[in-house]
Amino acid sequence: MYLSCSTCVYGDLDLRDALDRIDGLGFGAFDLFALENMGQVWPSRLAAGDLDSAAIAHTIRESGLRVSSFNCGFSRALNDPDRSARNQVEAEFRALVELAASVECSVFTVQTGGYDNTIGRVESFDRALEGLQRLVSIGHGSGIPLSFEPHWGAVVEKPADALYMVKRLWPGVGITYDPSHFVMQTDIGSLTDTEPLLEYSVHVHVRNASPGKMQVSMDEGVVDFAWLVRSLQERGYEGAVAIEYLESAESEAVKLRDELISLGVPT
Repeated sequence: MYLSCSTCVYGDLDLRDALDRIDGLGFGAFDLFALENMGQVWPSRLAAGDLDSAAIAHTIRESGLRVSSFNCGFSRALNDPDRSARNQVEAEFRALVELAASVECSVFTVQTGGYDNTIGRVESFDRALEGLQRLVSIGHGSGIPLSFEPHWGAVVEKPADALYMVKRLWPGVGITYDPSHFVMQTDIGSLTDTEPLLEYSVHVHVRNASPGKMQVSMDEGVVDFAWLVRSLQERGYEGAVAIEYLESAESEAVKLRDELISLGVPT
């Protein structure tokens, strides 16, 4: 297990400056926030050739930081029933695979998409599952594991749904576990209720949260980081624990860094 930091902490900076800041805080690894309209690398622009993949790779290698994950959010939902959406997602993922392989990325994290009322809950879920299977085929040969995130608002936001999904796909697809998305849901009990998901987790995101709020300060949040670190240690987890405070939250990221180090997560 090792500590990492997402470039989303510095969403208002370009990639080089964000990596310089992450390195300056003592991290040895980072997550690339590659979400459409949010991160430093927008998948649609990468696929269209509007972003220089070679230049991005050079910036990453020059930083000397390990790439713990690409956190990918496509310009269209993975489970969008439209054929053009499927083609667009697959083109964006191919571009991300090429970039990720060139910088020895450790894990792909992708979003499944939410429920589409036009096709219903069951088909929304099944299309997400099928979409993940297609991405596995596209990424085959890169050697980079694929995972989905049980994100609030997604078809897998509930622990039982995420568990059902991953059991259908494991070991080809794992989970990126983020306790904030469970803590914020007021109808989910203790984090211990989500513990079965850790058996399939290949990557971890962390920030503090409280019921009804996905991100709050370290002083206000209720995420039990001691339980999380202990549970990961008991399972021999060897992946990253990546701090994912969103934009302009360096001070909170530093507080969480120090908390995780005190709990035994090495940088």
